[in-house]
Parts: sequence; structure tokens; C-alpha cells
Amino acid sequence: MLIGSYIKRYLLVIFSLGCLSMLPSTKNSEASHVSFGVKIGILPTGGLMQFAIFHYRNGRFSSKQPLSIHELFNIGTGKWPIPRTRTFRNFFEENGLLVESDEESEMPLSRIKAAIDSLWKIRFVEHPFDGSKGFGWSNGEARPSLAQQTYIVNTYAVRGYDQDYFEDTSFFKLLRDVTDTSWIANYKSLY
Repeated sequence: MLIGSYIKRYLLVIFSLGCLSMLPSTKNSEASHVSFGVKIGILPTGGLMQFAIFHYRNGRFSSKQPLSIHELFNIGTGKWPIPRTRTFRNFFEENGLLVESDEESEMPLSRIKAAIDSLWKIRFVEHPFDGSKGFGWSNGEARPSLAQQTYIVNTYAVRGYDQDYFEDTSFFKLLRDVTDTSWIANYKSLY
């Protein structure tokens, strides 16, 4: 009889904890934040760009997770949940980059694809691996001119292309800007 009452209490505690875990969290929703970023340069991976998602907790950096272009599209458009959460959110649409889906490839097509294909141009005078891709917008051989670098620091808060990420609002601003012909003309005019 004594063992039976312990088992009942144990089961009651387990059941209660299970019920409590299903209640909405009382944590501040702003306590957790994610952002996307890209760094541009000749990277150790052999690529020109590295995408990442940054996790913040209580306003402090928590971790960074590299993303493939495919993961960036699927998480950024809300097709996949944000890693470590069950939240689906269309970051591209929220940041003024409308995305349409191509039925055949299921890859989002829009201004963002053109923007991502153009990111190398802010760093290089010509594509470092494929000359057939044409010329970039950089006025320096291995990096942008001093005026272009100053502009990038002042506009996007990025000092070193190879080390720093265009992150959070700067990431989305950059994606919008590199598809804007007046922005491109202005950037190319900086010597």
C-alpha cells in the first residue's frame, strides 16, 4: 500500500510537470533574437560568400551557425523553422524583399537571387574565379577603394570583409541596395 501511494505521487508529479511544460512561456519574446549575415571575400572554404544565422539571448550574442544558400532561402522565407525554435518567419518579406517560388526548382526567385549573385561585386573589380561573370563594382584590385571602404563602414558597420559579417538590418539593406541601379552607380563612383 505504501509503495502504491509513492507511485501515485510520482505519477502525479510527472503529469503536473508535463502539463506545465505545455503552457506558453512567460519569457520575454524579445529575450531571444536571430539575425542573418554574410561575409564576402576569398574564404578558407574556397567560396566568395559565407552566410550565417546569429543567435542572441537577452541582447547578448549566443552563437553563430553557418548556412548554405539553400538553408538561407528556406529559413529566410519561412519554409523551414528558425533553428532551435519552432517558429516560421518570412524574414525576406519583412525586410522588403518579396520572394516568389519557382514550382520546378522550389528555389525562391526574385530580387534576392539577383542580389546574392551580385554580392561579390562590391568587393572585387572582376570575379576572382570566373572571368565570364564580368566586372565588379570595386575600384581596387583586391579590395574596394578607400572611399568605398569608408562608405561600407559608415553605411553597414563592416570593417573587414573577410572577417566581419554584414549582419541583421545591414544584411537586408545590402541585399536591397545591390539591386538598386542608383546605389550601384554611386558605389562605383567612389574612388
